[in-house]
Amino acid sequence: MPSAPPQTPYATNQEIWSFNGTALQSANGAWNISTMGGSRFGIPVNRGQNVPVPYRAGQSWRAKYPDSRTVTLTMWADGQGSVSGYPASDQRLAFNDNIQQLRALFFSRDDGGSKLGQLQRNWYFTQSGSPTLVQSTAMAEVAGSMDLTMSGRTHAAFSVDLLLADPYFYGAQRTQAITTSGTIVGRGEGIVGEGWFSAVSGFTISCTAGCTVTNTTLGLSFTLSSVTNSPVVVDVLRQTVIDNSGNNVIGTLTHAGSRLWMALGPGNNAFTVSAGTATFTWNDAYI
Repeated sequence: MPSAPPQTPYATNQEIWSFNGTALQSANGAWNISTMGGSRFGIPVNRGQNVPVPYRAGQSWRAKYPDSRTVTLTMWADGQGSVSGYPASDQRLAFNDNIQQLRALFFSRDDGGSKLGQLQRNWYFTQSGSPTLVQSTAMAEVAGSMDLTMSGRTHAAFSVDLLLADPYFYGAQRTQAITTSGTIVGRGEGIVGEGWFSAVSGFTISCTAGCTVTNTTLGLSFTLSSVTNSPVVVDVLRQTVIDNSGNNVIGTLTHAGSRLWMALGPGNNAFTVSAGTATFTWNDAYI
């Protein structure tokens, strides 16, 4: 009889993945991710194109932005383990139950149509000079049919295609207050501020006074002409400016240097705040 497996999710590689809180490397032998490489180690493809100009060689270069992408997880499932126990007493039933649970997990819908789920990746690498287990989460929906390739009655391999409309994985929420000047370290590879607001991503700056907030590293800034009911929260991803009474005061904001109101790049970002205190709350953007 096989020995009991560990009680925490384990991996056949150096990462742990989950979808809506269910580990995709199960501790009970029901299913697992079988490959290390593939699209989950890829980077988002840029969206946009250069522009041809008459009578000029080549094309005029234009800046591009990360496009949506599909992360494919190659998995297996069998009937040796089950969600109810290990080993399974009826392997055929356990296999059917395991596959059914995964099908229900990924085929997520409500009366409005398909739903986004939280695809979490725990990844171990060196960050800021220290070995770190980084937990990051993307919003995703199933984009394939998850067809089974059988290698016996109670074992199958399959691929799960997960579409990320916003291509970034987002880290845990971080907060830092700056008065006069300071530095914020962006831990991800992406630009915070160019994605979308979701359950796992946000980017706000709460200001206690009318001021200009400048990221001198990236060369962009915004100005609040006045603050009469502080703090005023500038929500970069939702593009709202709300005072402490819930009033829309977007007319007091102007910005310069970029189409983005504000952004955080990878590494050190030097900031200045002309008056009061600006409190940044954000999720780092990982690829």
